[in-house]
Amino acid sequence: MENNISIMRMEAEVSAILAMLQELKEQTVGKVYNTQELCEYLKVGKAVIDKLRQDGELEFCKLGRTFVYTQRDVEKLLEKNHFSFVS
Repeated sequence: MENNISIMRMEAEVSAILAMLQELKEQTVGKVYNTQELCEYLKVGKAVIDKLRQDGELEFCKLGRTFVYTQRDVEKLLEKNHFSFVS
């Protein structure tokens, strides 16, 4: 009887871990943008996005002819270019 309880407890823990891993996976990628959507999100022109990508400042994936940017790619770009005001 106690073995059955231990097994059920372990199954519940494994399920909880799998659920947390799935949630972490979804949070890691977050939103995905194409070039036009990213332009609208950052309120910049396509040439700016193209230059950031070509200069290696903006990470991306390429699916066919479409450039794809994850929310994490955008966050990295913003973190690299963030300046704090110091008086």
